[in-house]
Amino acid sequence: MSASSPRFVVLGGPVPERLRADLSGEVDLLEGADLVDPATDGVLVHAHAELFPALRRFRDGGGRLPIFGLAEGPVDVDQRIRWIREGADDLLDLETAAATLSRKLRAEVWRPAGRPTPPTENLPVAARVDRWLTAAGRYLPARELLVETLGLGGRNRYLDCAFLRDQLVRAGDTDVTADVFGQRRGSEREPLGWPVQLLAPIEGGGELLNIGADGACISLPSAPGPGERLHVRIEGTNVAATMELEVRWRRRVSRDRWQVGAFGIACSVARDV
Repeated sequence: MSASSPRFVVLGGPVPERLRADLSGEVDLLEGADLVDPATDGVLVHAHAELFPALRRFRDGGGRLPIFGLAEGPVDVDQRIRWIREGADDLLDLETAAATLSRKLRAEVWRPAGRPTPPTENLPVAARVDRWLTAAGRYLPARELLVETLGLGGRNRYLDCAFLRDQLVRAGDTDVTADVFGQRRGSEREPLGWPVQLLAPIEGGGELLNIGADGACISLPSAPGPGERLHVRIEGTNVAATMELEVRWRRRVSRDRWQVGAFGIACSVARDV
């Protein structure tokens, strides 16, 4: 067992031998450990619907460990959405689980136990960032599965509908000034100013200025092109995530600083950072 590898426990059944072999040297798989064990980095659960109540209780109680369902056969869109809605990060089939889990862990730039805790000078903002990242990690995969069913141009049609719905929700607000993404209303309109790490194609430091259901407004040191995909590392207090964002608008605010509104495409969450 590697001291630096993520430790995932398998619940509801034995560790599948093929999965153990495929993840050898990359992820340590254990049987039947306690969910709250501080050395545990994630959970794999054999896909039985009777586990949903326990999963919901764990999430409702503040549990943040990544949890993935394991299905014996092929998984369809409805099954994945159900597991995500019940509190799992995703539902994987055993045939492709190793490759999917490896890809998620690489995207999260996984850091082993003992990693330093991010600074917490602004705890209220940090807690809000934690909640947003956790919710985005569950919502964006479910939304993208829905978008897939809409066919060619489905994401744009969904976005048009979501924007019209947001206008309807705000119709009775006193303050109706809004940007398409990163919209917040009322007393929460002040920018977050939360630091982020830009990974690709732009590298360096940036700031998370505003957050919304389908995207965010961030500050960058250089101008991305319209439609360009950004990969951003965001760390709260107890939650971190790598997000893939699609640029929808941009504006220059100084000689070396741009603000962009970006549509969230994916959010890969690592908890207990």
